[in-house]
Amino acid sequence: MRVVIIEDEQVAQEFLVDLLTSNYQDIEIVNVLDSVKDSIEYLNENKMDLIFMDIHLKDGNCFKIFEKTKINTPIIFTTAFDEYAIKAFDVNSISYILKPLSESKIKKAMDKFYQTKHQDNDADKIEKLISIFKPEQNYKKRITVKLGDKIIVVEEKDIAYFIAEGRTCYLYTKDNNKYIVDSCLETLNTQLNPTNFFRISRDCITSFNSIKNISKHFKGRLTISLIPKYEKNFIISQERVSDFMKFINGE
Repeated sequence: MRVVIIEDEQVAQEFLVDLLTSNYQDIEIVNVLDSVKDSIEYLNENKMDLIFMDIHLKDGNCFKIFEKTKINTPIIFTTAFDEYAIKAFDVNSISYILKPLSESKIKKAMDKFYQTKHQDNDADKIEKLISIFKPEQNYKKRITVKLGDKIIVVEEKDIAYFIAEGRTCYLYTKDNNKYIVDSCLETLNTQLNPTNFFRISRDCITSFNSIKNISKHFKGRLTISLIPKYEKNFIISQERVSDFMKFINGE
């Protein structure tokens, strides 16, 4: 059975490859992809029996893939989305694995796949899922944060950037206040307007107006410094430079 993994986190890639090849003798991992662009090219030219697909990839939401290619292959989605979104999977009978990944979660999804793999893949269910995860212009205008017993509302225009520090995600305002937010960067990246915000690294999403300096780094990468000043600069990988420059140029 030919399996393709579409996942941009290396740890998750390795975990899936090791677990699937170790526990399922009929599985052959034929490719591991980490971007929308590469996935579209590969899926248009190749056939497989099962796809593991992360919702958020390094160059955007995975549902952009469905705009460029028709997929009839069964898909097991991996996601870090909240409970509301997970219920959508249940309603539409789409297999999913809620991150962080674990052996038991993968086994449950695979059991469901083996039980239903002879059934026709329902394209209508995919379309419904796309409509849930990809609202056209329904981006967050404000973020609620907690400060002790208080709930504070931060308007989009006042957000400087989001930083993941360990397992905690922080919102920094333009006047240099710092708040804990409940959402992870994976979720925030799908909720914020891509015209105004860009994920410059695994641990940072910044607003356009908080980018202070852009300088060339070795091997085609870029170094970004932020305002208000953060304790370190951020490096944009060579693969992300093109998308970042489109963001800067308003494309």
